[in-house]
Amino acid sequence: MSRKLKIALSTALTGFAALTILPGCGDEEVGAQFANEPAGEYPVEVLRADFEPRQTVSKTYDLTLAVKNTGDERIPALSTVINLPGRDSTLAFAYADPQPDLAYDQRPVWVLEEGYPRRDGRVAPRVNGGTGTSSPRVFNFGEVEPGEIAGMIWRVTAVRPGSYKVSYEISAGLGGDAVAVDNSGEQPFGLLPARITSLARLTEVNEKGQVVPLSRAEQRSLKQQERGSG
Repeated sequence: MSRKLKIALSTALTGFAALTILPGCGDEEVGAQFANEPAGEYPVEVLRADFEPRQTVSKTYDLTLAVKNTGDERIPALSTVINLPGRDSTLAFAYADPQPDLAYDQRPVWVLEEGYPRRDGRVAPRVNGGTGTSSPRVFNFGEVEPGEIAGMIWRVTAVRPGSYKVSYEISAGLGGDAVAVDNSGEQPFGLLPARITSLARLTEVNEKGQVVPLSRAEQRSLKQQERGSG
């Protein structure tokens, strides 16, 4: 493991540990903070949900969401819950290490870059891009006017190989009474699969000058050549 990656992992674990000792880290505490926000259903449409499906350890990627307020009222607090289903983590972009007797079992799959997430076009004024709430899985992106499109960006560095699914859930508030709904009347939700490998993908430059991945046949041929020259 490279020194850079070790530093990134150490920094991530330190930050994760700090989050767990902050008061009010549960999602219930988030709701208590915003108990007076306007109640009701707020129609929205998820226009974009992107995350690179094939990733490499130590590389940086953007998870992006674009949500449009399709209703007639201002959304009080557009928020997103990020989770890794089935990984038993209390944090975004992390998993729970099943080893027994650990003082702290939360481990990063991706390290969130400083100043992120943020709402695109807006400068990040504080930790977590100005979106921080009292829950480490809930991110608040503020008010959204009718017809406005809110773009959300999480910039992360992959640190653990494996196959994962990142879930996102869109809300219109943080108190539980302001509910985002899609055109079917359901709360917007989605899964973004991503596979992280520990080795860089083999690539070549094609006739158009574009960098493209080698075909499987070409990769097999190259590996055979490497074994033959060893």
